[in-house]
Amino acid sequence: MQSPLPLRSNPSSDFVRRRGEDGALGSSRYDSSSSAPPSDHRRDPGGHGGRHRGRGFQATNLVLPLVKVSFVVLLCGSSYLAGSLIGGNSLDILDSSHAPHGVGMLVNGGLDGAPSKEECQQAKRRWVDLQVTSEVERREKENLPPKDDGVSPGKRKREERRRFPKTTGNYASGMARVKKDDLNSFFDFGNPLDKGKGTGEEDAIIIYQNKKAFPSSESLSHSIEYEDGNGIPILDPETATENCDAMNVVFTANPGNTRQCMAIIGNFESYHIQRWMRVDTVKSTPIKPELPLSLVSRGYASRGKANFYAPPFDGKYSPVRRHWEMFKTFLQNVDRVLEELTPILEKVARDNTVVVMTCNQGQSALLMNFACSARRRGFDLGQILVFPTDMETKELAEGLGLTTYFDAENMGPLPSGEARRYGDRNFKAMMYAKVLCVLYPLMLNYDVLFQDADLVWLNDPVPFFHDEGLKKWDVLFQHDGSNSVRYAPYSANSGFYYVRANKRSQYLFVSLLYHSDLIITWDSHQQVLVQLLAEHSSLFGLNVKVYERDTEMFPGGYHFHRQKSFMKKFIKRETESLIFHMSWTENKDNKLLFLRQLGEWYLQDSCIGKTFSEIAVARSASGEPAPIHEQCCAAEPIFSCHYKDKPSMLPCKNSPSIDKGQRSFW
Repeated sequence: MQSPLPLRSNPSSDFVRRRGEDGALGSSRYDSSSSAPPSDHRRDPGGHGGRHRGRGFQATNLVLPLVKVSFVVLLCGSSYLAGSLIGGNSLDILDSSHAPHGVGMLVNGGLDGAPSKEECQQAKRRWVDLQVTSEVERREKENLPPKDDGVSPGKRKREERRRFPKTTGNYASGMARVKKDDLNSFFDFGNPLDKGKGTGEEDAIIIYQNKKAFPSSESLSHSIEYEDGNGIPILDPETATENCDAMNVVFTANPGNTRQCMAIIGNFESYHIQRWMRVDTVKSTPIKPELPLSLVSRGYASRGKANFYAPPFDGKYSPVRRHWEMFKTFLQNVDRVLEELTPILEKVARDNTVVVMTCNQGQSALLMNFACSARRRGFDLGQILVFPTDMETKELAEGLGLTTYFDAENMGPLPSGEARRYGDRNFKAMMYAKVLCVLYPLMLNYDVLFQDADLVWLNDPVPFFHDEGLKKWDVLFQHDGSNSVRYAPYSANSGFYYVRANKRSQYLFVSLLYHSDLIITWDSHQQVLVQLLAEHSSLFGLNVKVYERDTEMFPGGYHFHRQKSFMKKFIKRETESLIFHMSWTENKDNKLLFLRQLGEWYLQDSCIGKTFSEIAVARSASGEPAPIHEQCCAAEPIFSCHYKDKPSMLPCKNSPSIDKGQRSFW
């Protein structure tokens, strides 16, 4: 046996004296016989779960005990050296006032007499434990594959623990990790995913429900099935899924940051998630720990608000009965409407695509600004079809060179006033028009780009959606910006989206029409549409794509109000934006002011709030409205300052803030 390395004499040495610190083996910091992990290692930031695998181990907590125990094991192997140590002061590692120093002291940090056989065995066991810990730490840090120690795979499997017991074998046989960003990049699930790196959602977990789905590599399959000391293996997306014939994808979060759990139950397959909470659904209470878990709507918020509720059938203003009346009118007129639309769409469509808008007189200034802005930038207005809900808007749109179709029976009864706030009576009524104006062209097999009136084009967006790489998607949406449970799982913005005409997309909008009573009840066309996107994706395989919130191509109100650095780049035209959508804004008046100071307003003040007859000086010989763009459209953007805390083309530091306590944007 080789002699142990000499230890220098040092009266102030911490090697033994600091019992209970720096990992002294006799202290409470480490006890291999304890069933609970040491207090410093109860949390496992690496997510590996074993008491020897936590990254909380510091070098001194591992190296010093390993050196001490290794030395003791060597001493126990030599009766001569052990006897010398027991008999006196063979090693002067502490000052003489602490002698005699036996093996027990080195192991346990105490001052006892001669070592026993049991003490030597204890030292050997701890030496093995520390060696294992050291190796696991190294391999975790370097992300190494399992060590080839010459043990046959069969024997190793018998000795190692499975990641899942045999009692879950039919739905959980093994587990691997894949980087969330890599997985989404590889498959593009269509859902807008926030970046995972550094968020606590960096890794996605893949649970294999059949051993035949394991990767082909024998070593990787072993790591997926067994706890081999290296933690849950992390793989690339292609390797992880190479033998998966099918894959269920679950997106999950923790809304409200509650003490949430997830139960996975082997049973008859379900493609819906039940949600249970400790709440009283009758009284709509927030979470109360003393209550039992009970079934709730998936839109029930932890603060006690239910976002999804059934429309009432009874009552004077029953949404169900109102929907029936509106739907009856639709059925009585749909064939005539489609017949009248056919020649119009043949004229307007470009590459089988039509840009669709709807508007009433109250919002007509926004429609006119869009037309003026597009004219100023030289875009083709001939591909746009406007569905006005009143004659005044029809005349204004046509006076600016836009094609219109007025569905008097279905849209004529809708109010002409502007919505003063999100969800008010006028707002809800216009949502019905937003359903029909998309449904009609789809029923005639035209692709549709729908957009709200509060929008400007920086580049023509239609060619973007004709890209070959996007043709697998049935519907493509701008991100709304809000990750509210109301809009989960897509947060699709219903004010700018592209739809390819096929049986899946056609039935999506037929279903949206069928659910008009929900639009009335929930005060939102968007909320209903998002839930139908989720249902139709699951039920019919509808391919839904929602662009990430931080994409440069389709900025909107989220960027305007929340992304200061992006807006500075946008104003300098340093982004690849195709449009700007003035969403997330309470009413038309604020939209107008925000667009003016952003440098995206082209409608003359003399035309705002005016009817066509108040603007036009003459009609054409045929009696058609004469063009009014010369009177109404400015050659350059009309700029004015209004709020210093909102993005502006030029600094507006002398203007007030619209949001209390906010600093100047510039």
